[in-house]
Amino acid sequence: MHELGITEEILNIAITKAREADSKKVLQINLVIGDASSIVGDCVQFCFDFVSRDTIAEGARLNFQRIPLQMKCRNCGNQFHPEKEPWVCPQCQRWEVDIIKGTEFYMESIEVD
Repeated sequence: MHELGITEEILNIAITKAREADSKKVLQINLVIGDASSIVGDCVQFCFDFVSRDTIAEGARLNFQRIPLQMKCRNCGNQFHPEKEPWVCPQCQRWEVDIIKGTEFYMESIEVD
């Protein structure tokens, strides 16, 4: 479960930033997750609830903003949101596509008290 290591890093960053702001409590953490990032929000929340115990982030709410998968065809330049695999351009039916959105995973902001 790679979410545990990721969640520990989220917690470390949030606590560090809260301390830099002289805050005593992390209230919420806003995360951006691309649909193709393989990060499962429920797993992150479960791990966060476990690793944040007895820290200034215990009880903080995690908010997830999902970014849909977006692709661009190398052949015709069409940009599209694939519904399922195979990832074929709906305009020219070619397989030569690049992912341009949907692999994101980052902490956008935190709210502290």
